[in-house]
Amino acid sequence: MRKAADPRVVACLATLVFVLSSACAVNPPGISSESHRLIVMADGPNGARSERLSIFLAVSDKDGLSDLDRLFILHDESELSWTLTPDTWQVREEGSRISVGSNGLSPPSGNALPRGRYRALLYDLAGERADYTFTVSAPNTADYALPSLSLDRNTVRIDSPYPTNTAFFLDSGGNVTRTVAVKPGSIDLDTLWGDGAWRSDADYLAVYGLDPGSELGLFSWKIRLPD
Repeated sequence: MRKAADPRVVACLATLVFVLSSACAVNPPGISSESHRLIVMADGPNGARSERLSIFLAVSDKDGLSDLDRLFILHDESELSWTLTPDTWQVREEGSRISVGSNGLSPPSGNALPRGRYRALLYDLAGERADYTFTVSAPNTADYALPSLSLDRNTVRIDSPYPTNTAFFLDSGGNVTRTVAVKPGSIDLDTLWGDGAWRSDADYLAVYGLDPGSELGLFSWKIRLPD
């Protein structure tokens, strides 16, 4: 007669199987949504301009965000692609929602950003992948004026045809030190910053306008601030 298995051994084996199966479970990354915008940048004081793609994807991974490894953005028709990693992508946190992406994906010099269908491929360290598609359908940006700035001593004049505008104070390396919502017109720099600290914390000023109809973002050329 066969001896019955020890219940304690059975329980231990069942626990071991559960632990091993959990350890080997595949947890691919996920992309739940995206937010993108075409950005037009002034490339100098004489009207030259270029286009950038701002794209952020809401991501998830049951193994933690540290498990995310690479993000590819591809436009198959033009064979244009960009690669982002944890060292190069930007992270946005809104409550429990976490998005990764970039504000500055640019096409080859002198070219417009291709319109149409794009793919986002997100890989984790195990090579598992999440796919997401989105469409860039922005209009011809040559028809849209860029905001502009002029300076008279410590007074800056902002010219923009757009209803929503933001001033960007930048340091010598191009890093943003402060942003301020602004309206077209003239304003003293102390008033714009809030006090006189711009003299030590900022070297340049640019203004960003948002066109609500096309969802285009347009940046002026940066101007040097007085010492």
